[in-house]
Parts: sequence; structure tokens; C-alpha cells
Amino acid sequence: MRLQSILTTKAESTAPETDHEYVVLGGGHVGAAVARHLRRAGHAVTVVDETHDPADVPGIRGDPTDRGTLDAAGITDSATVVVAMPQDGLSLLVAQLVRVHFGVDDVRILVQTPDQCDVVADAGHEAICATTALSDAVVAELAALRQPA
Repeated sequence: MRLQSILTTKAESTAPETDHEYVVLGGGHVGAAVARHLRRAGHAVTVVDETHDPADVPGIRGDPTDRGTLDAAGITDSATVVVAMPQDGLSLLVAQLVRVHFGVDDVRILVQTPDQCDVVADAGHEAICATTALSDAVVAELAALRQPA
């Protein structure tokens, strides 16, 4: 799909940044893709997910809602944590756990339902709306296809 190649090209063309630590919690294939993009940009990344394959990106196969699993992941207060659980309420719960237990200030939540962005922001987390990002990318792709060469 052309959309995927555009996103991959943008990520690969980005010059490597500082080796900032990121932790991606959950997300299945989406979380793994986020982690791969961050690694290509030169960042240290750890993934925690029940379906995670450590051969793909370093991390732990386990439940991101389990405090013991998160302890084993070695989350530090200087990390940026991306929470990408399948339900927005669960993502908010995990984000709060990470903020309180690990003292992480920079927590981003991949929100599935646009209406939940305000709830996430009110709780002090950065919301990234997956629905809006995907729909905007699809519309931009369709518009580009209709423009004369």
C-alpha cells in the first residue's frame, strides 16, 4: 500500500536524533511499527506487549497492565512512554500507572476514539488520535492521486 511506503520513507529519511529512551506499551503490530520507526531514527526503544517478538525490537513479551512486567522493562522517569492498548480506557489506566509508579512525565497515548482525546488531555497525557491520523493520511493520499502529474 502506498500510504505505508510514504510513512516508511519519511521515518527513514529523518536524520538520527539523540539516543532518547522510548518505551512502547501494547499496540500489537501498531506498537511494533512505532518502535521500529523510533529505532531507525536512532532511539533506544523497549516494547512491552503480550504478542511482542524480541527478535524484531528489544522488549518483553508480557502484559503491559502488570506492574511486575513494567518493572522488568526497566522504565525510567526520563523515558517517553507511548501507550497503545486496544481500548482507550485501558490505555489511560496504564498511562496513570506509569506516571505514578515510575514518575514518567512524558506519556503519550495512542487514542482510538477521537472523543476520548479530551479525557486523555485532562488527565495530563498527550493524546495521539489514531483515527484522525489515519483518516488524514488516507484523504491526503487520495487527493494526491487526483492531482494532474
